[in-house]
Amino acid sequence: MEDNAGKPPAIAAVGSPSSTSELTLDVLDAASDRRLVGSLVQFDLTQEGRQVRVTGQITGVEMRNRWHENDVMRNIIKTDGSIPFLSGKQDVRTASLAPGAVFGRQGGDDPWSHEVLGTVPPAGTQVTRLDQKSLDELVASQRDDLFYVGKAYGDDAVSLPMYVKHFGSPKTGGQGEAYHSLVVGKTGSGKSTLAKFMLAGYARHKDMAVLVVDPKGEFADEVSGYAVGDSGLPFRGILRGLERSARRYGVTQVRLEGYELFEDVLGSLGLDKDLNIRGVENKQELATAFSEIIREGGTNFTLDNMRDKSCFRTILERIADEEVGYVDRIYKSKEPQEALRKEIKRILDNPNHRAWATWDFLGFLFERGDGTRQTVGQIVRWIMESETGERPLVVLDLSVPGNRRDLEDLGDQFRAAADEDRDLFTDGLQKKVIYRIVSDMRRLAETIVSERLRSGNKDNVNTLVVFEEAHRFAPKNVPAEDEDGRKLKAKLIEAVRETRKFGLGWFFVDQTVGGLDKEIIQQVRCAYFGYGLSMGEELDRLRELVGGDPRDVALYRSFKDPASYGKPSDKRFPWMAFGPVSPMAANHPLFFNAFGGRDFAAVNALPVDETDAPLRLPAPSVAARGGKGVRRPAARPVSVSDLPSNILD
Repeated sequence: MEDNAGKPPAIAAVGSPSSTSELTLDVLDAASDRRLVGSLVQFDLTQEGRQVRVTGQITGVEMRNRWHENDVMRNIIKTDGSIPFLSGKQDVRTASLAPGAVFGRQGGDDPWSHEVLGTVPPAGTQVTRLDQKSLDELVASQRDDLFYVGKAYGDDAVSLPMYVKHFGSPKTGGQGEAYHSLVVGKTGSGKSTLAKFMLAGYARHKDMAVLVVDPKGEFADEVSGYAVGDSGLPFRGILRGLERSARRYGVTQVRLEGYELFEDVLGSLGLDKDLNIRGVENKQELATAFSEIIREGGTNFTLDNMRDKSCFRTILERIADEEVGYVDRIYKSKEPQEALRKEIKRILDNPNHRAWATWDFLGFLFERGDGTRQTVGQIVRWIMESETGERPLVVLDLSVPGNRRDLEDLGDQFRAAADEDRDLFTDGLQKKVIYRIVSDMRRLAETIVSERLRSGNKDNVNTLVVFEEAHRFAPKNVPAEDEDGRKLKAKLIEAVRETRKFGLGWFFVDQTVGGLDKEIIQQVRCAYFGYGLSMGEELDRLRELVGGDPRDVALYRSFKDPASYGKPSDKRFPWMAFGPVSPMAANHPLFFNAFGGRDFAAVNALPVDETDAPLRLPAPSVAARGGKGVRRPAARPVSVSDLPSNILD
């Protein structure tokens, strides 16, 4: 065995009882005032002639003083508060250590590789803190696979290496198959920032494509160049520095397709309100009538070329025609039937009625046009079939504020569509769009891999799909009346179960673990838990996922709320990671404090292109905040490069 020259001083010794699954550590007096909980430690032993180094993370320290447990002595303590020459002097501190990563090598000049602990070190074996130099030496052979997202929970001097591998061929540093991940934490826990850290790690790999489904708009705003949050993470600058193609699609930049989606959008835009139809069943009959008329072979327009006013006129005339009977289907009684016919005539006689503007925007959303607006299916195929070096990072922005800005950018022609009384971005619309994404990706992954194998190409699709606000699409419980939600959840479960072998992985970001579907959680390999899951069902689910060791759970529950720090600069964002997340992980979680944004880029030596100053997000309109009132045009954001050169003249 090598000597301890150059190693940190011992803080503990292996005690009794100890086993290969749990060791007792007797803390030395010299380390009695050291911060040990959360610290990475190491000790050496010989196993079948090989040098073995065992690492682990201390999750708790216990102090016992047998004199303080004596009933007679407690009477003295009641009076004096301590026992002279015994209190403090006879304190015994012990820590339990579950072995983490184990490394071995044959000789002192050989690189370390992963090993299995098959024996117990002798009592008295010195235990030292694992410093950065020793840690780097242990993982030197894996250097190209490592990424750093934070420091060891109990030692700010040690950056914890993590795995952020792509899903492609192991020959190019890939995993060879996909794995599914989960990032969970309450609002303010830093979950979005950690998710961006991971995405930056994936973005290093030119072989990997990424799709982010973003109902909040935070990722979309980052990619678009807006300043988001206070973490200091230059996410867009990192993507540009890595020369990664990053593109945002809003709802208005995607060509919608399909009659089911058409009927949903028709209702969300309020065309039924323009016709003064109120009942839920009546609205559905109206939407069905529109679909049937467009589907008829006798018409000369389809969903992708129906925008012309003459098409809308034809549909309204057909609905009002007494012989066709559409009005009779929409309403069963005479009085509302006549009222609907009068309302249709009023629209037909008034070219300035808002219904014409509504139809114009509806037609635009489904319009084929010059072919520059792609459908969801075309975007998905482009992402998955893209070539190495040209693989994109795409964000599908389903947020209300982001898409309101898109509407405003389209100008006054669609002003009615952005009215506060109308909501294009309904929950049903989001679920229909996402169902199409998941369905297409599940089908295409298998098709593409099968076609490649027939031609002798063993490459998988090497694609990651990220879901922000995952509980909205994969909840534990779906209301019986929510047919869109049930279909989407079932398709997500199917995809998560079946796409790993095709190189298609799923990454879920959410505030809750208890609210997510259990079948999806069970398929997750890499999990990251931030502050805020320490009560009730959340804590129970967390225990199930990490194995239920009370010491691990107790350390997690000791996490301090990041919002409770006095100064923003003092904030810590603690995390518990579980699964094959790091070369230092074994069958127990790892604990770390996440980096600040700037530190993250520096530690990982990520190139940051900040040629353009970040834009400031405009204040949300009343509609974007969910309220009603006078509509004001949003401020147009500009960067420094957009300002005229003579602005100071």
